Order: sequence, then C-alpha cells, then structure tokens
Amino acid sequence: NRDPDKARTIAALVADNTPCGAEVMAWDGEISVPEGTDIVINATSIGLGDAQALPPIRLETLRRGMVVADVIPNPPMTHLLRKARTQGCTVLDGLGMLVNQGVIGVELWLGRKLDSGVMQRTLQEIFGVSD
Repeated sequence: NRDPDKARTIAALVADNTPCGAEVMAWDGEISVPEGTDIVINATSIGLGDAQALPPIRLETLRRGMVVADVIPNPPMTHLLRKARTQGCTVLDGLGMLVNQGVIGVELWLGRKLDSGVMQRTLQEIFGVSD
C-alpha cells in the first residue's frame, strides 16, 4: 500500500494470522521486488477502472514462479497481472477476491451460504470477462 500506516496494518494482519512473514517497504518512485520474495500483492487502487494503469514496479524484478496478486476487481486482469503473467508468475485477480469476500460477508451477516460460482459468473458478465 502507498500509505505507510495502511501498509503496516496489512503486514501485521498477515504476520499475526498466518505462518508467513510480511515486511513493509517504503514506496518511493519505481520499486524493485526484493530477491527472495515469493508473493507480491498490489493493495493499492492503482488500476481500478483503468486497464492500462500500472503501479510503479520494475517489471524485470518479477520472477518466474512468484505469485502476483492484485486486489482490483475491475478490470479483473489488470495491467500488472498481464505483465506478471508474461514474466512467468502465477497471478491472482481481484475478481476472485471480491467473490470470496462476498460469500464470507453474506454468511457472516445473513447466515446464508451463497453459490460462489453463480456470483463469479454474474460478476464476469458485469465486467465483460470470459472464462
């Protein structure tokens, strides 16, 4: 995240609730992904509604086998994810995250389970995405 306080909150959530480590780096200009990084998550709004927007990341530092996730649901396949895929990364789009957040939220609030497949297909139709 570009906001240091938000970044620290996200890193703490990861570190406190998973067996993974999380580190906050200052985002000043174009950033290089450090060696040894397994997962990169764009938790900014860069790319929301703009299929050409790209966070200032040195794309050559994305390495084959790295997981690159983007929280942006629209467009689901952001510019970052398209570039990461060409670098041999495994990509996770924000549409899947949105679907799972919706399923969990409805279950918590209403006590009902939704069919994630139906929600996924509906959102894909809304966003003009094919399988």
